[in-house]
Amino acid sequence: GNMQEGSLRCDVNVSVRQKGTKELGTKVEIKNMNSFAAMQKAVDFEVERQVQLLESGKGDLICQETRLWDESVQATKIMRKKEGLADYRYFPEPDLPDIMLTEEFVEEIRNGMPELPHEKRMRYLELGLPLSDALTLADDRGIASFFDACLEEGAAPKVAGNWILNDIAKYLSEEKVNIEDAKLTPAALAEMVSMIEGQVISGKIAKEILPILLQEGGNPKVLVEERGLVQISDTGAIEAMIDEVLAANPKQLEQFRSGRDKLQGFFVGQVMKKSQGKANPALINKILLPKLRGEA
Repeated sequence: GNMQEGSLRCDVNVSVRQKGTKELGTKVEIKNMNSFAAMQKAVDFEVERQVQLLESGKGDLICQETRLWDESVQATKIMRKKEGLADYRYFPEPDLPDIMLTEEFVEEIRNGMPELPHEKRMRYLELGLPLSDALTLADDRGIASFFDACLEEGAAPKVAGNWILNDIAKYLSEEKVNIEDAKLTPAALAEMVSMIEGQVISGKIAKEILPILLQEGGNPKVLVEERGLVQISDTGAIEAMIDEVLAANPKQLEQFRSGRDKLQGFFVGQVMKKSQGKANPALINKILLPKLRGEA
């Protein structure tokens, strides 16, 4: 077909078989369909026709034949019957000798093949990745290789996958580059993931340094130290900031204690702002809530 001109012509072969049987049913060819919609309707009709014949004990009426799709009556109609191979003009090519492949040769080729996409998808699912993530990662060879290299560096599969499929994928799309063109290395991403899980940096700080790693490369640990972005996990320091925020916002504190629980997010935001985004969010909430309730 010339799809750029909007024209299409195609043939389909349809056969059905009853559940539990190994032998394929008789093939029926439907010719000269000129749209995807016609092809779908023709296949649906022909499958239903053959199933009904089989279920009514008239399977012998399904014969090897060519049919046409009649749009006016929404049905396939017989065009001609084909009794055997001769009707299809099948014949051996005398100038092409038979190729005999030994089991050993086939096994050698099989063992030398790289991991196929469906095998990669199954491996990713076994790592605990959601189906959508496994499909997306496995469908791009470059992305899959980068992800696998991250795993070899010790990165947690789900976390590394999330960064690759979200923030990194967004950068690659905006810059119109492949992951091989970015300066970020698998080792760097694995180290950044490890720093997040070890609460050395927060996800907010990771989002801040990731564009630099993608554009310029480098070591996340060194970059964080040079820019003073190490997450504050000192309980005393965080408690002091919380006390200052509560003292500066007595009206909101009174409203919280009157039942406006959603204001907790306001106070968390104020502490994060005061720490320039470096305070450990989990520690903030742990220390903040008792103080908001007047329990500490």
